[in-house]
Amino acid sequence: MAFVIGLALVALMGALHHLSLRALERVSGYDRNQPNLTIQIVFLGLLGIHALEILIWAGAYRILLGWGVGDLTGAYNGTWTDLVYFSGVQFTTLGYTDITALGDIRLIALMEALGGFMVLTWSATYLYSAWQRAFRLVNQSS
Repeated sequence: MAFVIGLALVALMGALHHLSLRALERVSGYDRNQPNLTIQIVFLGLLGIHALEILIWAGAYRILLGWGVGDLTGAYNGTWTDLVYFSGVQFTTLGYTDITALGDIRLIALMEALGGFMVLTWSATYLYSAWQRAFRLVNQSS
């Protein structure tokens, strides 16, 4: 069941990420007169999107731990900061943490790592494409 919960959370994150990128595309505007500003808007937007995704996963861990889906041990003191830290380490696939997942929640943490890797690479591709588009517009107007 934990694996299915993890899959559902990754699917929701993918949908949120897609909608966020669509909104970011509208906000960034690709102004040929200010391509550097466009890229900074995209970069900061992606940072905000990923921070939100990490916070959502931390909230999911809080709920799932309350339901008894597993436990976190080690340096975990039950604080929100600990959950955000654990989520961020999983999301970025950093691989090192002094907080250890026990029980079924390990499968959910695994799925966060997979989903995090997917959206981070998606974002890197998006940023690269935004850079190409912004500076292509500059070169076309020269």
